[in-house]
Amino acid sequence: MTELKIGRNDPCPCKSGKKYKKCHGSMEEKIYNTDPNIPVQSIIERRLNAGHIKQCIHPDQSTCSGNIIKAHSIQNNRILNKVGRNGEVYMIKAAMTTHSFRMRFKLIGRKIATTFTGFCGFHDKILFQSIEDTDYVGSEQQNFLFAYRVFSFEYHKKMEAQNTAKKRLDDKPSLVKEERYMDHLKGYGLAMRDNIRHKKILDQALLNQDYSVVETVSLNLEGAARVAVCSGFFLEYDLKGKRVNHLADSENGMKLLMVNVFPQNDQTIVLFSWLKEDSNTYSEFREQLLRLNSEEKIQLLNNLIPAYCENVAYSPDYIDYWNESEKKSYLQVFQQSFHSPVEKSKRNLLGPTPYNLFRPITND
Repeated sequence: MTELKIGRNDPCPCKSGKKYKKCHGSMEEKIYNTDPNIPVQSIIERRLNAGHIKQCIHPDQSTCSGNIIKAHSIQNNRILNKVGRNGEVYMIKAAMTTHSFRMRFKLIGRKIATTFTGFCGFHDKILFQSIEDTDYVGSEQQNFLFAYRVFSFEYHKKMEAQNTAKKRLDDKPSLVKEERYMDHLKGYGLAMRDNIRHKKILDQALLNQDYSVVETVSLNLEGAARVAVCSGFFLEYDLKGKRVNHLADSENGMKLLMVNVFPQNDQTIVLFSWLKEDSNTYSEFREQLLRLNSEEKIQLLNNLIPAYCENVAYSPDYIDYWNESEKKSYLQVFQQSFHSPVEKSKRNLLGPTPYNLFRPITND
C-alpha cells in the first residue's frame, strides 16, 4: 500500500484548504468497539448509515414541505407491486464477514425497496404525478421525469457515499496518507462535479418545463418483465465495443446514461435517456439501439443490467425459478463490475449469457 508523504505545512489532501497540521494532521483516531460478537455486516452498515442524508433536492426550495420521506425511485404500486411477491422483492445486497465479501439476492419489503431520502412528501407527489398515476405513453414530459428520477436517486446516493467517505476520514485521519483511499475520495469528488453539472441543467429545465433537454430512446418487449430498473451510470462501451466514456479521464466530464425498465400491461418498457447536450457522445449508441431485433434487445439487457445497474428490483418467483448456476453466474457479473477495470460483459453487451432475465416461466 502506497503511503503519501505529507509535510506539516502542506495543504491537507482532503481539500479543506487548511494546512495538514491544522486539519487531519491534528485529529486523533477514534477507537471503535471491536467486540468480536458484533457481526462485520453490522459494523459496516453502521458506518454507511453515518453518511445518511435527508434533504429535498427539488430546485424550488420555497415550496418544500420539510417532511423528508423515503421516496420510491421505482413506483411502489404501479411497478413493484407487479414484480413482487407477498409484499417483497429481491434486491442484490452484500453479505460480509471478516474473511469474505459476496453478493446475494435478499428479500426486501416493497415499502422500503429502492427508496431514498431525497424529496419531501409534497415534491415527491406533485413532481412525478404524470408517471405515477398514468400509463407510459412516451410523452416528452414523461421521458424527462423518468430520467429526472434516475438522476435524483443517483445524485443523492453519490452525496451519501461521499459523505460516508469523508466521515470515515475524520474518524481515522491516518487514511489521509493512504494513496488508495484518497484516490477513492477523489473519485467521489469528480463524480459529484459531473452530477452538479447535470443537476443545474435538469433543474432549470424542470422549473421552465423545458422537457426537451433530455433525449430518450424507448424500446418495447413483448411480455411483462419480472425485473424493474431505475439506474444511472457512465456507459463505457457501445454495442460494438467502442469506447463511450473513459472513466480514467478525469479532465473531461462523464456523460450520464439513465435507464428505466418496467412492466406495463403485457409489455416491458425500456427507456435509455441522456442529456441532449451529450447527444454527440451517444449518437452511435442511439442508432445501434434502434436497429436491435427482439432477441438482441433481451441480450443487451441481460448483459447491461448486472454489469451497470445497482438499483434493480427482481421478482422472487423468477429468481427462485433460476437454478444455482444461473444465480451464481449473474451475481458474479454484478460483483465483478465493482472492481474489475475491464469487465468483459461491458465490452460485449450483445454476447451470450448463461442466464436470462426475460425467459418465460414454465411448469416443466
